[in-house]
Amino acid sequence: MKTIFLDNWFAKLILFGSYHTIMLFGFILTKLKELSETTIRHERIHQKQFFECMEIAAIPSVLLSLYVSAWWLLLIPLFYYILYGVEWFISLAYHLFTDERIGGGKVNNNAYRASAFEMEAKLNQDNPNYLKERKWGAWFRYYGTI
Repeated sequence: MKTIFLDNWFAKLILFGSYHTIMLFGFILTKLKELSETTIRHERIHQKQFFECMEIAAIPSVLLSLYVSAWWLLLIPLFYYILYGVEWFISLAYHLFTDERIGGGKVNNNAYRASAFEMEAKLNQDNPNYLKERKWGAWFRYYGTI
């Protein structure tokens, strides 16, 4: 199944600034006509993280859907983004109070870079063997690291 969409209209619609590629619900969308191996590896790491988060959310979501409401099934594909957003918000609050200079997007950039998901992807995107060697849930080890 094709998972990389080059020169994608939706990527052009939602991405702004220097952002040109996004992993969205397991698909890699980019504004560019081609991607480097490093960028592909970075986004593939995010794909793995996304599917691991779906696995984590599956059992509680199914149980909640059986006993409470079927709406809980939406947690399965959204858990990665919920976790990413909560992590970014906590990091943003932390950096608001600890960064020496505020302004110019520095606080937001620091919060973005402090994400466990982004740290794993960024630190391992240059390793061509990483996806083969990577253990399940490797992003967990980046929590508590700033």
